[in-house]
Amino acid sequence: MLATRILLHASTITITVACVLGIHSARADDLALTEAVTMAGMQLFLDSGAPGIVIGAVRGDDMVIQGYGETAPGSGIEPNERSIFRLASVSKVFAGDVLASLAAKGKLSLNDPLSTYAPTNARVQSNGRPITLLDLATHSAALPRELPNPDAPPSDNPFSVFDRAYYWHWMGSNKPAYIPGTSTLYSNLGYGLLGDALAKAGGSNYNTVFTNEIAIPLGLKDTGNELNDDQKKRLMTGLDPFNNPDPNAMVPEVMYASAGLYSTGEDMVRWMKWHLDGARQQRGDTLLAHQMWLPYDGLTSVVGTEVSDADGMGLGWVVSLPRDGAPLLLGKSGGLGGFMTYVVLSPSRDLGIFVVANRVSFAMFNGLHSRVRELAAELAR
Repeated sequence: MLATRILLHASTITITVACVLGIHSARADDLALTEAVTMAGMQLFLDSGAPGIVIGAVRGDDMVIQGYGETAPGSGIEPNERSIFRLASVSKVFAGDVLASLAAKGKLSLNDPLSTYAPTNARVQSNGRPITLLDLATHSAALPRELPNPDAPPSDNPFSVFDRAYYWHWMGSNKPAYIPGTSTLYSNLGYGLLGDALAKAGGSNYNTVFTNEIAIPLGLKDTGNELNDDQKKRLMTGLDPFNNPDPNAMVPEVMYASAGLYSTGEDMVRWMKWHLDGARQQRGDTLLAHQMWLPYDGLTSVVGTEVSDADGMGLGWVVSLPRDGAPLLLGKSGGLGGFMTYVVLSPSRDLGIFVVANRVSFAMFNGLHSRVRELAAELAR
């Protein structure tokens, strides 16, 4: 069995990134953090059946990234802090970051109607009240989970059926199933529309707006919706539910906000550290991103948004109030293109944990969730 360990202490981060994260001095290595992550990572790897996993954790100024197994079956190459993987639906909380950033700068309001950002000549039907950007971000716009174009031409790319023009055409002739804000229905369609709205509010395409608002300010060198040649060489091979190598089909731009991002363990710990620093500093964009905007209590129905052990929705985050020894947690999972991902933040405990496995197994979701939440309870202070 192959395993590699990378300890990122505050003193090892480059000066540029240290300025971004506000790190001024090193702390002693956090032995408890290292040992807890080691045990959790090994268990997750053995239970997952995946060729490899990468796990990263942040507590205070200490950060740990560990890799287990192989980047691809039989490769003999250990995953490390620079291995590339797909974030899948964890991309949604990054879209929430873009939304919070633009709102904090006054470029949009969370309660803006979606229709404000619709393409020229496009219409958005309403049911009881208009769909807002906040409805989209909290999966409460009462829209379908997916919306494939039935007239899409045959293609080897399974994502080619998701078409921006068809999304907006459909919105013009179909009302939301319920009054927005009264139920949750997990919707990749909704996040596609949100990505378009963020692009328009930011004055460019979504990838550029994401890069300018999040990737560049945070120093995320390997987090984006498109891979360069060097990044393609570092991409782990994901396995589909039948253990076949996934072909890594590119998603169309309308899927960027819902599931398009690639990243690395190194970038994920930087991003988690930025979130935790923002919470401690009471930064405006972070306060927006961490708020529970839609409590589940009182909703007509809650479908597809990780209902068990959860209490409401933030900007893409599933919010769980403290229980069973675990602190308040913001969580998000994903599965796409041979990768399964899960991230939790506990802003009140200065704690973040991320894990990715390069194998899609929906039966593994519950085990992955429970073990990460157990680790959060162990590390909470």
